[in-house]
Amino acid sequence: MTTTPPGWYDDGHGAMRWWDGAQWTEHVAQPDPEASPAPTEAEIVAGAEVSGPGEPEAFATEPVFPAAQPYPVQEGGAPVEGYPQGVYPGMPAGIAPAGGGFAAATEPRSTSKLWIVWVVLGVVLLGIVIAAAVVIPLLLLSASTANSAGQSEDERAAVATVGLYDDAWQEGDCDSFAAATSENFRDTVGLLDCATFESQAVAFDENFDDYEIKVTDVETVGDQVAVTTNETYTALIDEDGQPTDPAPGATVYHYTLVQSDGEWVIDNLSYE
Repeated sequence: MTTTPPGWYDDGHGAMRWWDGAQWTEHVAQPDPEASPAPTEAEIVAGAEVSGPGEPEAFATEPVFPAAQPYPVQEGGAPVEGYPQGVYPGMPAGIAPAGGGFAAATEPRSTSKLWIVWVVLGVVLLGIVIAAAVVIPLLLLSASTANSAGQSEDERAAVATVGLYDDAWQEGDCDSFAAATSENFRDTVGLLDCATFESQAVAFDENFDDYEIKVTDVETVGDQVAVTTNETYTALIDEDGQPTDPAPGATVYHYTLVQSDGEWVIDNLSYE
C-alpha cells in the first residue's frame, strides 16, 4: 500500500496543514503568496528522517512552511491510497473542516467593555427621570399643603370660590360664574345675565393665553375673607385693547368674599 510521507500539504481549503503520514493534524498555516516548486520525494523523505515520524520539522524554531502541494496521485491520475481527498479522517462527508481559520478561531479575543459604561449611564439617567417625576409633584403638593395648613375651613372655602370664578371665565360657564359671585358684584360689573357674561368670556379667551392663578395670601377680616392672588398670562392685546404681539403679563388681584346662603361668594374685586 502506498502512503504519503509526513509533510505540509494543501488541504483543499486554501491552507497548509500538516500530514503526519497517517492522518491530518491540527497544525495549520496559510500558504505563501507565491508558490514555490513542489519538493521532490527525496526532499520529503529527508525531512521525515530529520524530524522523526509524525512530527513537523519546523516546531523547534520559527516555523518555515513549504509551498502548497497538490494532492498526491498515482500514475494514471488515481488518488494515492490513504490520502484523504478534501475530507479529514473521521469527519462525516459534507462537513467542512476549519481550514485556514482554525488558528484565528482559537486565539483569545479582546472584547470592548464600552457597552457597560453606556448601560450604567442609561440606568443613572433613567433613575434621575423617575426621581424627578416622583419628587417634583410631591414637593408641589407639600408646598400647597403648607400654604393651606394654617387656613380655617371658611378660608379654604373662600379660596375654592376664587378658583371656581377663574374656571368660569376660562370655560365660559355662566352657572359657575353665578355660583361664585354675589348679586351685588354682578350688578357692579354689569354682568347680570348669561348672554352678557358669555360674550365677555369669549373676548377674554381671545385676548389672553396661558392664564394661571396663584393664591398668595388669605386673611379673615370680621365676617369677610380677603384672598390675594397673583395671576399670570400671555396678553394678545395692548393697554388700549388693540391686537399686539404676545407678551407675558401679571396682575395682583384682591378678592373680598362674604357669606350668602351659607356659601362664600365674591362681593368685591380690585387689582393693582
